[in-house]
Amino acid sequence: MTAVALIVEYQTPDLLALCLASLKKFAPTVKPLVLEGGDGAEHHAAAIEAARRWRMPETDIVILLDTDVVILSDEWWPWVEASLKDVSAVGGLRHRGDVTQLYCEGTLLLHAHCLAMRRDLFEAVLSFKAFGAWDTAWEVSRLAHRKFAGTHVVVPQSGEGWPARVGVYADQGTWLWAHLGRGTSFRPRPWEREVLRKLAARLGSPRAKKILSYQEDRAAFLRKGWEIVNG
Repeated sequence: MTAVALIVEYQTPDLLALCLASLKKFAPTVKPLVLEGGDGAEHHAAAIEAARRWRMPETDIVILLDTDVVILSDEWWPWVEASLKDVSAVGGLRHRGDVTQLYCEGTLLLHAHCLAMRRDLFEAVLSFKAFGAWDTAWEVSRLAHRKFAGTHVVVPQSGEGWPARVGVYADQGTWLWAHLGRGTSFRPRPWEREVLRKLAARLGSPRAKKILSYQEDRAAFLRKGWEIVNG
């Protein structure tokens, strides 16, 4: 089966480089299509919908892939193909946030960071806009259970060597992909701002300390990801 990965990029060139390198190494037959995004979920969804209208190549499988995802094994793509023989969509859960964001009308929601679906389901979705607490992929999950062959969901876990807040997804002990989850929100800012943030953290600012901790996770995610891709 042929596949395209839709990757919406917004101010994360370092994460994008790792994501693309991991695809090239572990799933070279999957064609990446990088889309220009913007600040917030609305711009992310708009980029996906624009690709569907104007830029989509002929393909059997469509994958929504965030820049803060790294593919970890050449088992990932065979696993996707095998899963989509039985269901319409496969991917992972949102691994951060409130539990109310995980269900819609009793349906367990796949998260859009690494979500593979059959082309017919992708074309049938009315919109990729977020709705309330539910993110970009909520309608994919609901429609798959209503009119298509359902979904398969992988539960995230913590992986050895990864920051605790990174979601690592595995099947029968084989790592498939990892998701940072805060790639855009906690990207490094201009050096002047970072100096002030570090100063605020030293003076006891809880917010500054929180942001620095997420930035440390981001840096560790990049290091570990490149270690695997270059290994």
